Amino acid sequence: MKRLVIFALVLLLPPVVSEIAHSPDEVGEGDQFTALIDTEDNVVSVTFYVCTLEEPYTCYKPETVERNDTVDGRFQFTYEVKNNDYPGYKYELEKDDNSTDKIPASEYSYYEGMNVVKMGDSYYFKVNIKSQDSEDEALLYSPSIISSISILVILVLAGRR
Repeated sequence: MKRLVIFALVLLLPPVVSEIAHSPDEVGEGDQFTALIDTEDNVVSVTFYVCTLEEPYTCYKPETVERNDTVDGRFQFTYEVKNNDYPGYKYELEKDDNSTDKIPASEYSYYEGMNVVKMGDSYYFKVNIKSQDSEDEALLYSPSIISSISILVILVLAGRR
């Protein structure tokens, strides 16, 4: 019985723990990434800031979402990557007592799987840009899984005779 309770808690815990993430991990010009954050119940709004982290340094108009406009309390923002864009983003949480928190708080804060960089006096989550090399490697021939399995089956059958 105890194992069943522990198993249930393990399955239910991840949705309860707050999450900060963006998807996809790598973007290129014209791609979109979605950033999301789960917050405590005392957060009434989240403002999403995007700036380019390399030349030409540019910051775009922030977007604010109220708690009433969220889905299950999850704040979600979408950004389309522009030409020569090296996007980074941050959040500002406004709480019901009119206090604010900035996330990320510092470049030494740990957010699993996320890179935090400093630009000016602010810290941003860095979004990775697809390199030209990765696009060129995608053009190289790679056998499909079906082809690989077919070759292995032929070799095994030929070896039995």
